[in-house]
Amino acid sequence: MADDMIVKREVVMEADAEMLERQQKRGEARGFTVMCDEGGRIGGDNTAPPPMAYFALSIGF
Repeated sequence: MADDMIVKREVVMEADAEMLERQQKRGEARGFTVMCDEGGRIGGDNTAPPPMAYFALSIGF
């Protein structure tokens, strides 16, 4: 009986990202804006979390 209840779903995610100055980047998804930057050792200004911090947070969420 469980085989008769196959449900198909489609998940669509859209995001835009753009490079700003130095290592700064801005991303937008679903009306939210997120900024990222790198530390001074690799050419950034440390004005926002680095991309890998967002990746680590996404696993935690």
